[in-house]
Order: sequence, then C-alpha cells, then structure tokens
Amino acid sequence: MREIPLAATLRTGIGKGTARQARLAGQIPGVVYGPEITPTPVSVDEHAFRMAMKLATRSSILNLQVDGKESKVLVREIQRHPVTSKVTHIDFHAISMTKPIHVSIPIHFVGTPVGVKVDGGIMQATMREMEISCLPVDIPERFEVDVSELGIGDAIHVGALQIPNATILGSSERTVVVISAPTIIKAAVAEVPAEGEAAAAPAEGEEGATEEAEKGEKGDKAEKKEKKEEK
Repeated sequence: MREIPLAATLRTGIGKGTARQARLAGQIPGVVYGPEITPTPVSVDEHAFRMAMKLATRSSILNLQVDGKESKVLVREIQRHPVTSKVTHIDFHAISMTKPIHVSIPIHFVGTPVGVKVDGGIMQATMREMEISCLPVDIPERFEVDVSELGIGDAIHVGALQIPNATILGSSERTVVVISAPTIIKAAVAEVPAEGEAAAAPAEGEEGATEEAEKGEKGDKAEKKEKKEEK
C-alpha cells in the first residue's frame, strides 16, 4: 500500500472565526483523532491537499507530518461548501500499523462479459466498493473482479471473492455484479401499400354494404330532383 506524505500545522485557535481565517489564507482546517491520541486541531495547505488526493483513494494511508511529528492517518470525512464544493474541513483518523482497521476499497471490473459481447446482455454492477478488515500494510489500492466469463443470468456474490490477508465484511450473499438479458421493445409498424400497388380489397360483407350505400345515395339525389321539378 502506497503511503502519501502531507504536511500540516497545529491550529492554535478553535471556532468558526479561526476556521474562516484559515480558509481565507488558503488553509483547510481539520482535526486528527484516534483511539490512542487526543483530538488535535490542524490545518493543511489547500493546494497540497488537492495534489495529495489526486494520488490517493479512500483507503490510502497518509503520512501526516505535524510540526515535525509523523502520524499514519486515513481521511475519514471531507466536508465541502454546498455551493462551491470547496473543501471546508477534514477529519483525519490516526491508525496503528499493528492493529486491523475497517476500510472501503474500490472495485474494478476486468474484461467484457461473454453475455454482453456475444449475446447483447447488460452488465449491472450493484457494488462499487468493498468493505474489508485488515492491517494497514495489507490494504489494497483496489480489488479487481474478472467478469469476462459471465454469461446471461450469471452473477458474482461477495461469498465467492477472496482478498489476501483481509476479511471481507458484509453479507456473503450480496450480489456484486450480474449479467441481465437484453430488453427488446417491439414496436407495431403499420403496413402501407407501395406506390402503384392496389389497395387491399374490402372484407366480405364490406363490399355489399358499400353498394347499398351507393344505391341509397343515388336514390336520395333522384328524390330531390323530382321535388324540384314539381315545384
């Protein structure tokens, strides 16, 4: 597991006013806490933190250097401004390298399923992260799941996976990925006679009805003509 260095300084004051001044100076206020240390208010350079996060994942270990002292920490929570999305506060969790911890690692799917490539199915990933318990030194940057052999209806569940030197947490029956059958929508298309093609003949019974209608129309016209002549 790669460790990423990050420098921090102690914050002498606490409260909203002090935190606001730190942000105006390009610093992000934060706190370092853990089972073996007293919560310590710190601040980190905004640019330096952004560069560190480009190299890190949620499970990356940071070597946090605070006034010459180094601590192994995980980023547990990042608070952001609701409008600008700028980071406004960071919670660092100090860890022991000799005790197991709970972390979430990203899942990376490898390959194209046969059911998708050949049969036109749909791959549905129901999990994007895996929660595990392990020593900090054994935390993988990500967990790869090979899906290339999956056909229509096949699925991979948590119980079928193994991560070296780690215990996967959560239900073993939970589905990680499944290949669903393609959805086919049939649209009704009206048949239109081609140009020059005769229109369809009337159905049996329709022809007689048409003739009767024509006779009735002629009779009405003759009757109207006779009335005009009598006048």
